[in-house]
Amino acid sequence: DPWVSQKKNRPVLRAAADSPFAAEVHPIGMHTDNDNLRKADAILSSPVLEMEGDTVCSVWVEMQIPEDTVPGEYPCMISLYGGELFLPETKLASLPVTVTVYDCVMPSPAEHRFHLDLWQHLSNIARKHEVPLWSEAHFTVLENYVRSLGELGQKAVTLVVSEVPWAGQDCRDEYRMAANLFEYSIVPVTKTADGFVYDYRPMQRYIDLCAKYGIDREISLFGLANIWGGGDFGALAPDYPDQIKIRYLDEADGCYRYMTTAAEIDDYIRSLEQYFIATGQIGKVRLAADEPVDIAAYRKTLEHLHRAAPAFRCKAAINHASFIIEFQNEVDDYVPAIGTMTDEYDIMREYQNTLKGKRFLWYVCCGPAYPNTFLGSRLTESYFIGILTSYLKLDGFLRWAYTVWNDDPRTDIRYGGWAACDTNFVYPAANGTPLLSLRYKALKRGIQFYELLERLRASGDTEGLNEAFNMVVREKDIREYYRTYHSLEALCSVDYADYLGLKKFLLEKLSAK
Repeated sequence: DPWVSQKKNRPVLRAAADSPFAAEVHPIGMHTDNDNLRKADAILSSPVLEMEGDTVCSVWVEMQIPEDTVPGEYPCMISLYGGELFLPETKLASLPVTVTVYDCVMPSPAEHRFHLDLWQHLSNIARKHEVPLWSEAHFTVLENYVRSLGELGQKAVTLVVSEVPWAGQDCRDEYRMAANLFEYSIVPVTKTADGFVYDYRPMQRYIDLCAKYGIDREISLFGLANIWGGGDFGALAPDYPDQIKIRYLDEADGCYRYMTTAAEIDDYIRSLEQYFIATGQIGKVRLAADEPVDIAAYRKTLEHLHRAAPAFRCKAAINHASFIIEFQNEVDDYVPAIGTMTDEYDIMREYQNTLKGKRFLWYVCCGPAYPNTFLGSRLTESYFIGILTSYLKLDGFLRWAYTVWNDDPRTDIRYGGWAACDTNFVYPAANGTPLLSLRYKALKRGIQFYELLERLRASGDTEGLNEAFNMVVREKDIREYYRTYHSLEALCSVDYADYLGLKKFLLEKLSAK
């Protein structure tokens, strides 16, 4: 685009790609990390980025290779031009690039075996884009975010079906940066003279929207089990075993209120169950619990839930393996933290082998320091996430936050004591779309590694599979990850060349089959 700087005497640099394939070139935004250093992450939609002198600017160049492309080598050129105000441009530098195309077509993200579960926080998206919850404007914005998740290979729909189930993630604490992290129910409730009426249209609309982009393997319901609370966010119904908050509009006087009895809450839960049964979706539904700590309390909640709605199955992100055997009859999806896997790997493997039909994912969140997806993490760590999932023969990966932003994430993404970008993979753009990030792209590459490795495993080439893992997996025994070693380099390669070599190895192997 043409551009005249508001500041005098600023040169203009332009990057351009000359390629036989459709190519996009984007400037990359810089963000302040917890160490106060500026680091590249957001892939900007604006074609222009103003930078101060003596700073570094990166660009993202991406080429789309059609699946009918003839295998071979294709020369491309990335060029840099310079100019100032109305003077003619001059070419400053050129970087030749060779794109090698193999006879191997990646599956579409909807067809991925990798079970990706990045939780969606729809209320935060509405706040950042200044639209009313569940309005036409909200769903217009949501489609942009759902599309980005579908392109990544997301498999789970996140639905919040009660009020503030995470109690705002401590966002009212003064030591954190300003943030509103409260999530609200997608099911409007009205109390009429004949009883409660539940409006499932916004919920079903979001489910259908996700299915449009291939996100249709799982429906996770948050807000019915293991509610975070206490203090101001404690239980409203003294006779109910959890801290569920169901808001409703009372038609008698036009006031909003909250359910205060177990009987009222049970009526809502039974209605949800019957809705999913009637619509043929119950097999995909999971009542999700986020890190239940108290086995007895979680047991009491599940027993109550299953008396009210026995068709519901459960899913739990856990940080100790004892939950698996304790709830083997109630929970279908287990998601241990990586620290739980390393500390209790033998018993985790036993459960994985004996509890057939269960889904096993793993997750990272605020910790550990590595491997992770923070702003300060190496991008190779996201590559390694997919590789490690295949190496451990797990089904996929979970992370708690795709769009959990503070009040001004484009200015400063940090939030309290958490590592920068623990809360997000994308950023909100002013045009109602998500700005993807380098970490998003790296995770996509990691998932592609998983798909290629699993394809090689399915071919029966055990020797080739072991050779592939040896190229980047340094410590083969996950039990030793945090017991003996205290550096990322001891666990996996941090050299991009090794991962490029692994991709070349896999593509050559699979192209020959």
